[in-house]
Amino acid sequence: MQRLDEAKRDAILQAAKQRLSQYGVKKTTMQEIAKDAGIAVGTLYLYFKNKNQILIAAAEAYVQQHMLDSNQILQSPLPTPEKLKRYLVNRFRAVQDHRLSGTHAAELARAVMRLKTEMQEEESQVVRDNVAFLLKEGIQANVFKVENFEQDLKVFLYSIGYFFPKPTTEDHYELDEKNLEMVIEWFIRQWQV
Repeated sequence: MQRLDEAKRDAILQAAKQRLSQYGVKKTTMQEIAKDAGIAVGTLYLYFKNKNQILIAAAEAYVQQHMLDSNQILQSPLPTPEKLKRYLVNRFRAVQDHRLSGTHAAELARAVMRLKTEMQEEESQVVRDNVAFLLKEGIQANVFKVENFEQDLKVFLYSIGYFFPKPTTEDHYELDEKNLEMVIEWFIRQWQV
């Protein structure tokens, strides 16, 4: 069995992301992706059978980067309130970068959701789990006092949810990082001992 080059695979994904965000799914061909990546079409097919596989691989790379960034923040020695704020602001920036990455961001998100329907729910669950982890960490460190954990967690997630609209729609309102920080800081003040 032939061993595939990871750097070449990454270059293919990078070329595909750029072309897809600029031209969309329907107007992007495997031939154009191969050309942009500087490889032969046959080589491209060694790595990915079709555009759908490329879309899923690109989405999985995005999720993997979120996991790496999250773990770095969650395991840092920062005080819990600062970790919570950094985690959510980092997440906000990643989502904004994706939303603003090209005119076809919503089309790409819809295509990924069609191919891997559970992805959005999985991502939401990861965010919920990470926020719950930080809230529990704050309680255990006697930094936060929470009367009703599940209720506070739910209200907090709904409150910040405004800043994370569904990626599958072109219509979106102007989102401001400073307002997200204000909401996070308000909750932190309510929870602090």
